[in-house]
Amino acid sequence: MKPSPLGRALANAFWQRPLNTSTEVRLTRLCSQRCRQCRVYERRTEPASMDRAAFQKILQRLREYGAYIGFLSGGEPTLVPELAEMLPLAAQTFAISTTLVTGLYHQTSVIERVGRIALELGINIQTSLDGLGPVGDNLRGVPNFSDTVLRHMGLLSRWKGNSSSLLYVNVVLSALNVSQVPEIVSRATDLGWKVTLGLYHSLTETTRSDDELRLRPTPQLASTLEKLAGHPDILNLPSFLRGIEIFLRSGTSSICAFVDDPLLSTRLTVMENGDVHLCWGGPIGNLHSSPLDEILEGPEYRRRLVAYRRCRGCWTTCYTQRYLLVHPRDGRELRENLERLFHLRSAVRRLQIHRGRA
Repeated sequence: MKPSPLGRALANAFWQRPLNTSTEVRLTRLCSQRCRQCRVYERRTEPASMDRAAFQKILQRLREYGAYIGFLSGGEPTLVPELAEMLPLAAQTFAISTTLVTGLYHQTSVIERVGRIALELGINIQTSLDGLGPVGDNLRGVPNFSDTVLRHMGLLSRWKGNSSSLLYVNVVLSALNVSQVPEIVSRATDLGWKVTLGLYHSLTETTRSDDELRLRPTPQLASTLEKLAGHPDILNLPSFLRGIEIFLRSGTSSICAFVDDPLLSTRLTVMENGDVHLCWGGPIGNLHSSPLDEILEGPEYRRRLVAYRRCRGCWTTCYTQRYLLVHPRDGRELRENLERLFHLRSAVRRLQIHRGRA
């Protein structure tokens, strides 16, 4: 009998290995946008995208180890020819939830085909909306960015019906879009989407350093964060939002999710060629050539953790916020975290009940 997801988690905890609570699988390096903050489209791996066979092998490796929360991204995953066939495989692999991360900048017919399948399977859909009008075109490197994305967001809201899928938009705060963020949040929530706020950074393998984007503490930023504090449709932890200005002023953080809590807070990224990444730095292994337990018990993983101990830290939703969720620093943060989890779980539960009655 194969061990259950809980059994795998307990086994990994016993052997003091990361549980692999969150895994991002990048299906392709191809992209329909040319974002200033990203250089994924400059990669030259071949093939450029996973096919279904390669994806199945990656998923098999993840199932053998344990996989709980999954993100399918790129590049732009809707450019992957077999994405529609891959979505059910992913939904069967990740024990808690699966999210499709798409820029929604593609032909409407493709968005509809893939979107309807994701919604039917209860797969969450995340997109990005960093700017409106010319600001969005500048940040994303394509024409009519915000009009295209907002139109597709509206269509997905209409197609959603009674699906339990969560629709949410991520807004990367940068020096070029702070003034627009309250309006972006309003436009997204008016369409029935939730919102997460991130911070521009250039930490990882596919991010780009651009000093014009680098956020600094300003009265305008303080005013923006104050306006958004307590917004019912923003999914971030309050402690994360409060920490943004503190981090920007100091440039350092004492938290490293990978070092401080490898068991619960390690987040893995699997690239289109099977390479496994943590945060910054090269791959620590490849899932086409090694099972995940060997990679996470290997010397490259251990060396990377030693290097991360010397890092100045970051303030990111992918890493820091996940750590704060399971490590509240005082009673206030504990209460806020529980309230946020209860609110999100209740919303999903209401959708599931409504869907069951339909």
